[in-house]
Amino acid sequence: MLNKYNYFQPLIKERGLIRAMVQRDVVSRYKGSVLGLFWSFLNPLMMLGIYTFVFQFIFKAKWGDDREITAHFASIMFAGLLMHMWFAEVATKAIYMIIGNVNYVKKVIFPLDILGWNIIFSSTVQFLCGFIVLIFVTIGFGGAISGNIFLIPLVIIPFMFFLIGCVYLLSTLSVFFRDVEQVVNTSLTVLLFTSTIFFPIEMVPSFLKNVIKLNPLTIPVETFRGVVFGMNTINYIDVAIYTLCTFLFSIISYAFFVRLKRIFSDVI
Repeated sequence: MLNKYNYFQPLIKERGLIRAMVQRDVVSRYKGSVLGLFWSFLNPLMMLGIYTFVFQFIFKAKWGDDREITAHFASIMFAGLLMHMWFAEVATKAIYMIIGNVNYVKKVIFPLDILGWNIIFSSTVQFLCGFIVLIFVTIGFGGAISGNIFLIPLVIIPFMFFLIGCVYLLSTLSVFFRDVEQVVNTSLTVLLFTSTIFFPIEMVPSFLKNVIKLNPLTIPVETFRGVVFGMNTINYIDVAIYTLCTFLFSIISYAFFVRLKRIFSDVI
C-alpha cells in the first residue's frame, strides 16, 4: 500500500525517461530562437531591470522601515517573484498534464506518474536560471549574499513538496472539471498579492500575520529572503510546520491521482 502511494518510486524507476523528457522540454522551450537557452537567463534579467527602473527611479520605494538593508529593493522583491513564477509555471502546466497528453493516457503501459516529475524538474531549471541572475545582480548592485545561502534546501525541499502536490491534484481535477484553469488563473493573482512578495511581513498587523502565513507562498518567500539576503531571522518552527503540511499534501494529492488515473482514458 505504501509503495502504491510513493511518488518517489516512479522517479527512481523511470529516472532515465524523466531525464530525457526534461532535456527535451528545456531545449524545445526556445527551439528555433537565435539565443536559445540563453533566454532562460535573459527573461528574468529583463524582468529585474524593469522592476529596478519602476521601483527605484519612479516610485523611489524602500523596503519596510528605514533600517539598513544590504540588498537592493528590486532584488528583494524579485526573490519573492521567483517563487511565485516557479509556482505559476508548475500550476499552469499541471492543468494540461493529462488532458494535453491524450496519446500517453491511451497507452496503458505508459507511466503517467512521471509526467508530474517532468513538470517539476523542467520548471526547476527555469527557477535556477532566475536564481543565478538574482545572485549576480545582487552582487552587481553592491549587495551582499548571506552566509545562510547553504540553507537553501530549507526553501527548495518543502516548496517542492507543495509543487508536487499541486501537480497531481490539479492534473486530476482538470480531467473532470474544465473550470480548473479559470480557478488557477484567479488564484495565482490572489496568492501573489496576499503573500509577502511586495511587502515585508513586519508591516503586517499582528492580528493578520497568521492569516498571511496561510498563503502557501509566504513561508517559502520569507525563508528564501532569509537564506539569500539574511535580512530576517529564519523561523525554523514555521519552516518545520510548513514542511510537514506540504509533505502530507503531496502524499494525499498523489494518492488521489493514483486512485483515479485508471479512468482518465474513459473521461477524456
